[in-house]
Amino acid sequence: MNSFSSHRQFCPFFPAAMLFLLLCLTGCTGLSAGSSPAQKSSAAAASSDAGPASMTAAATETGETADGKTAAAKTEEAAGGKTAAATETGETADSKTAAAKTGETAGAKTAAAAKTEETAATAAATAEETTARETASGIASTVTTAAAGGTASAAETAAAATTAAAASPDDSGPRLLKYIDAWQEWHTMEVDPSVDSCAYDPDLFIEEDGRMTYADDRYEVLRGLDVSEHQGYIDWGAVAEAGYSFAFIRVGYRGYGADGILYEDRAAVDNLQRAKAAGLKVGTYVFSQALSEEEAREEARLALRVIQSSGVETDLPLMYDPELIKDDWGRANEISRDQVVLNTAAFQEEIAKEAGPDLKTDIYSNLPWEHHYFDAETMNRNEIWYADYEKKPQTPYHFTWWQYTNEGSVPGIEGRVDLNLWIR
Repeated sequence: MNSFSSHRQFCPFFPAAMLFLLLCLTGCTGLSAGSSPAQKSSAAAASSDAGPASMTAAATETGETADGKTAAAKTEEAAGGKTAAATETGETADSKTAAAKTGETAGAKTAAAAKTEETAATAAATAEETTARETASGIASTVTTAAAGGTASAAETAAAATTAAAASPDDSGPRLLKYIDAWQEWHTMEVDPSVDSCAYDPDLFIEEDGRMTYADDRYEVLRGLDVSEHQGYIDWGAVAEAGYSFAFIRVGYRGYGADGILYEDRAAVDNLQRAKAAGLKVGTYVFSQALSEEEAREEARLALRVIQSSGVETDLPLMYDPELIKDDWGRANEISRDQVVLNTAAFQEEIAKEAGPDLKTDIYSNLPWEHHYFDAETMNRNEIWYADYEKKPQTPYHFTWWQYTNEGSVPGIEGRVDLNLWIR
């Protein structure tokens, strides 16, 4: 027989023990299913060991716990805040963009207004300057004609305008004058205030049928010409009938080659005699290429000899006419101002010595020569025969005769001839 059976048989507390065991088994099962506070505390501790990150991850993933819901809400609130901030920032950016555009527009308007004001100021200054120049020198018609696309050439307009600039009353500094020479080359010169100034009104020089006149009742104006052997035989009666009342006749010239040979003009005596007989007032000139005072004296002696041999009493001066050779090599092309002044004085002194006061001498000039070669003292002591082929004389200095073209046409003369005005 076994021991277990023996124990049941002889234990008086067996039923009670079984009941207690049954109760214990039933209580353990209930405790396990109900999770007692001790077990929950232990589970909480275990969960705590897992860390907040795990809890946050779980909450974010499931969205079921209170913490998870809070996280989700915060995320949404944050997103909403960002959206609101972005919206507000966007509005601010739009406002700044609008403000910038407004600033650009205002800046553009301001720049445009400034530009308009600058343009207006420039126009006003130009108008003021133009008015001052026109008032000072009487060139309004020339400038207006050119501006309107009239017949005045650019050279004419510029010449008139620059002459006016020289006549401007602004004494703040040296007066500069731009001028154009016979070869259509531009130059700028400083006007010498010590030289006697031009007294003529440029607006009163008027061209009629290819001939120039000066319409000022204060002066007597005569038409004339200058000639040499190059014109050939001249019908001086026809010249006089055409209204020409004076002539400058070449009596001699020096060649511009290296030798500088001095020649008598072969038509000089005949022209002097017949022009005088036709009733014209006559003067003479010498084309000079003198390099020294002695050569200038030689030219003076030649001129005097030809005049005296003609038997003509001249009415106008003997003109000293030094020139450069523009389109060829010339022996005097490199002459200095000082030498020109010395040569001019030597020529005139020689005539005065040989002919006395009966034969007056003066000078032939143009603006380049007044600019570079003749000095103020020479210009002031002489009457000037001035050459300038523009429509109005450009010189700011005094003159008595104006050679205004080298392409004139005169009855009694074949080919082109130089034409002149005598203003007295």
